[in-house]
Amino acid sequence: MDKTFDASVYVRAPIINIANGVTLANALVAACPEAAPENVAKACTKLKAAAEAGQKALTARRRENGALSEDDVRVLDREADASFGALRMRLVAYAMLPAERFPKARRAGELVKELFGDDGLSFLTAEYAAQNTVMASIVEHIQEAELQPEIDALVGPEFLEQIGNVLPRYDVMVRDRLQKEAAATSNLATVVRAIQSAIVSYATKVAGMVDEDDPATLEAVRRALRPLDAHRETGARRAQGARGEAASGAPAAPTSPAAPTSPAAPASPAAPASPAAPATGAGAEGGGSLSAPA
Repeated sequence: MDKTFDASVYVRAPIINIANGVTLANALVAACPEAAPENVAKACTKLKAAAEAGQKALTARRRENGALSEDDVRVLDREADASFGALRMRLVAYAMLPAERFPKARRAGELVKELFGDDGLSFLTAEYAAQNTVMASIVEHIQEAELQPEIDALVGPEFLEQIGNVLPRYDVMVRDRLQKEAAATSNLATVVRAIQSAIVSYATKVAGMVDEDDPATLEAVRRALRPLDAHRETGARRAQGARGEAASGAPAAPTSPAAPTSPAAPASPAAPASPAAPATGAGAEGGGSLSAPA
């Protein structure tokens, strides 16, 4: 028997995500020995079922992510960007008037600084949740400092009216996305653990097929477990490359590409303007009273 074979390594669950976990499980199923013992065949069947469940979960998540049209989200995001941008631009424009003729111009400049600070509109390029927080804080400050009458007198009531209309809808969109993301992440984590457990169960039973008096069994086991060995080798090379890059400060040499991971929640994109589409949620109709989301 080849003493380099260590069955104990197959007791440890591989590090996977939902996508490469399904790929690895399917590869192991495909490499299962044809004349496998009954316990190995049963473990292989369970592994195949875990892979199928993982594929269904991944497909369902993508379907859920598509339920809220990204186009609709981008339209709403652009509307919010334009609403806050218009208010700041209007105040900036007023502040550019000569203060000796228009005394309120100086106050307009102060309001630009008070509401938007040194960063101006940079928050509009942040991801949705962060942008929502900053927009709500601006509205909350306007309310607490009782600035609405003054701002309305300077730039007209339409600007805060529009912000009062779009902000509740934006808040609903952000909360909906966060809730869906949390639910999907929790569900996928459970599926990933099930795949890991099925892989360990299958691999340990395959490793048990090795007969030290029959070298052919060792080769059969190695062929059956080669996908798992290759997965771990790829992970080790990537980890080593990352450590080398961190130590040297230079980019590490490229390694074999990893399987795609589950999509993340996108940051606020800067997309071309398009006609506004209606968004569901509070404040979708009517003039919109100015209030910060709870």
